[in-house]
Amino acid sequence: MKKTTLIILLLAHVLVSSCASDKPVDPAKSELETAAVCCEKYQQFYFQPLKLGATESFTIDRSSTTFLFDGGKSYFKAFSLPVAGKSYFVIVSSYFVDKEKRSGEPYIFSPVVMFLDADYRVTRKVDNGIVAPINSGNSMNHATLEMEIAMNPRVADERFMIIYTTAALLNQATDLKVYKYGYGRLEEDYPVRNASIGRLQVSLTSWRQ
Repeated sequence: MKKTTLIILLLAHVLVSSCASDKPVDPAKSELETAAVCCEKYQQFYFQPLKLGATESFTIDRSSTTFLFDGGKSYFKAFSLPVAGKSYFVIVSSYFVDKEKRSGEPYIFSPVVMFLDADYRVTRKVDNGIVAPINSGNSMNHATLEMEIAMNPRVADERFMIIYTTAALLNQATDLKVYKYGYGRLEEDYPVRNASIGRLQVSLTSWRQ
């Protein structure tokens, strides 16, 4: 009886270990769930100034500030926008990250871009197109999510911008288009999980890319 019980316990341990290896826990997402939020309202955010023509590269990771948005808790980056007398474009890029460790998985940060007016009221959220396949050429290391957002100062007094993600996006994956070589050159969709951390870049430009 004892021998049978031991065998059952060993089999159960093997099954649990197998399931765990099939679906590894995302440590960054687990840390996000327990991270303390920085603020109670948008007015308390630190907004890094951005000038027209500037490009800023940054990382959203475990050391970033955290807030409980309508779409869930997220690490974020916030910017103040210039007072412009003419239209311009905001270009937000998010880069594919191969992996943090040898045993890790590739990932990408799927951004939501939210704009606020001078009174910190939400004017709009931009999240369309972020799950569309991106052509990465011959290397997934070149894969990038990119959002081009038109800014018209005559339509809304948008003075602040916040880049974050949502719980819904963290439960999805982004399809990257990659080339695989077999009997010729084939283009296939390669799903990469959306993560709570990532490498990004934002640019303010007066011309359309």
